[in-house]
Amino acid sequence: MEALKGTVSKKLVGVLILVVLIVLAVFAAGRFFFSQEERGPQVITVPTLEKIIQISELSTFTAVYNGIAEVTDEKNPEKIDYYVAYDAKVNAGIDFKEIGIKINEEEKIIQIEVPPVYITDVQVDIGSMDFIFYDNQKNESTVTQEAYKACNADVKEESGRQEAICELAKQNAVNVITALVQPIVAQADAEYQLQVV
Repeated sequence: MEALKGTVSKKLVGVLILVVLIVLAVFAAGRFFFSQEERGPQVITVPTLEKIIQISELSTFTAVYNGIAEVTDEKNPEKIDYYVAYDAKVNAGIDFKEIGIKINEEEKIIQIEVPPVYITDVQVDIGSMDFIFYDNQKNESTVTQEAYKACNADVKEESGRQEAICELAKQNAVNVITALVQPIVAQADAEYQLQVV
């Protein structure tokens, strides 16, 4: 009797698996073998495209920066206490929430406007800091924290002036957005042209 129950259970499981496979095969065949007209039109909308590129912040470029920060006396800002050389990584990118999307139905053009690039993060390598002291009294154990702050301020100021960092970050952002959106646009309606600017 137990052997019969085990055989029936195995057959029932086998039949259920076969039914599930048939349903999946029919569904897949419907998606792959029927044309878009038979499946019904797919509409490209701004909310659909926004969901595809729904990332809040993206660093699209990382640069290695070698700098020298100047640390002055707090009481006499014209007097230099020491210089500190350092290495840092600078990340630049965009805020994806600020992306503008326009769809021109008549000309079949989807235009995605990339927002301004900004420095998203800087990371000073504290182990790379090297000092040149003019005031040897500043050469003490607490100097590292002060120097680290000076290096952070310096790299933020200097990297903000580097146009090449922002240009490369923008180009990478354009490439990322194109790679995310182009396949969806091509699948939904091949007549549409995608412009990412």
